Amino acid sequence: MPIRYYNLDFLKVLAAIFITNSHFIPLYKDISPSLATFGVHGNALFFFVSGFVLMMGFEKKQDLFVNWYKKRIQRLWPSVFLWSIIAAIIWKDPITWKNLLIANNYWFLQCIAIYYILFYIFGNLNISIMGGGGQNLCTKNTFYVLHSSIFTILSFHA
Repeated sequence: MPIRYYNLDFLKVLAAIFITNSHFIPLYKDISPSLATFGVHGNALFFFVSGFVLMMGFEKKQDLFVNWYKKRIQRLWPSVFLWSIIAAIIWKDPITWKNLLIANNYWFLQCIAIYYILFYIFGNLNISIMGGGGQNLCTKNTFYVLHSSIFTILSFHA
């Protein structure tokens, strides 16, 4: 049975709250628009936790890039298709292949798709440099934090 990290679940919930709240600017315009802040911090936190969790699972099972990437995209893109169709209906936007295939209106999904590629390259590079599974817990945790920090920093520039 896999170990459940409730502290990471808490960070994901916190990131979701920050990101969702940042989209409520119209609700805060009469009070204080600054209440709708922390969206960028929520994005960074999301990418940090995602990178951390991906790296934990990445060491356990090595797949060829195509198989590994296909699994990740198959989990991500059905939501893109569904949301693009729902959003087009609600906001009366045309449904285009560009929106369905490359998530043209959703920059963060494009970032995730690109980060997966970089993650696979850097993950394999770092695992082979560190020697795979023989390190102590402190070394591995330091590596996880540093690796996920790279993707957090990159998310600020997206």
